[in-house]
Amino acid sequence: MTAKEKILARLRDHRTPPADRPQPSIRTMPFDDPTQAFIDALRTAGGEAIFVEDEASLDAEITRAFDDPLNVIDTRSCVDLSVEAMERCDLAIVEAAFGVAENGAVWIDPAERYPRALLTLPRSLAILLPREAILPTMHEAYLRLDFSDLSYGLFLAGPSKTADIEQALVLGAHGAMEVKVLLI
Repeated sequence: MTAKEKILARLRDHRTPPADRPQPSIRTMPFDDPTQAFIDALRTAGGEAIFVEDEASLDAEITRAFDDPLNVIDTRSCVDLSVEAMERCDLAIVEAAFGVAENGAVWIDPAERYPRALLTLPRSLAILLPREAILPTMHEAYLRLDFSDLSYGLFLAGPSKTADIEQALVLGAHGAMEVKVLLI
């Protein structure tokens, strides 16, 4: 047995068993009104929430909320999802699985329904979110996700924004300039 093998054998004989991983303690944030907390956080992120009374008035609310979009891609119906169509798209209508009250983010998982580029190419995004699907915290949001089959998904909070070293804020640098969440 070489000196190296002796040292490694002694290390193996004296190692301690691994400790159990600590389990995170998740305490929910007490929001009196999670929907209002979501709306406030979304507004802080530069987005806007719009209440929709029922499914029947949804299309009218979308039309009223956005300034005359010429090219609309609605992922609820069968549409042209070619690169050319997405490049011309003024407004994309997508569905969110849930929202997070603490930061105004929504979880969007396009799966195979539409290309992920549709979330960044349009000037505006209309995100449909059921009111009862607002969770208090990101901890609870992550518990809801199943990463085993997930190929792509994102948390989105407000329009795309970036600031350079001079702190000049630019909206729409790498995504939509306008994000409105329609609470159904």
